[in-house]
Amino acid sequence: MGAPEPAVSPYEGVWRAADDGVQALLFVNPHSMEVERFMRACGLGRPEGTNEPLDHVATECELMEHLALRAAGAEPPEGAPAGADLPGGSPEAAYGAFLEGHARAWMPRFADAVAAESRVPFYRDAAAFLGALVAQ
Repeated sequence: MGAPEPAVSPYEGVWRAADDGVQALLFVNPHSMEVERFMRACGLGRPEGTNEPLDHVATECELMEHLALRAAGAEPPEGAPAGADLPGGSPEAAYGAFLEGHARAWMPRFADAVAAESRVPFYRDAAAFLGALVAQ
């Protein structure tokens, strides 16, 4: 429903493709595929029967939550790689690598765009929270 294009795209690949000056293609752009590889290296992936790109802002936030919980000592899910087998060799290193290599590359601009486009205070506040979360 609504406009054919979202007012603000929630996909990293769309934002990063614009940075690269190329047409964004969901799933098959280098940034989206890099996110998928990173998540797989953390023992995570797309749930069976779904076809949503993994570079969605909510999914990337879930990955950071997962890594932050692991860094805080939470038990990893069954079948998840040991901390030393995560990218960078620990949950903290994996979190930092994803934050620097992905979240900070596009989420601050996404948050600013959502705040500017939204007419609903909840979404403006959520955007402000996200911006603060990934601020340098």
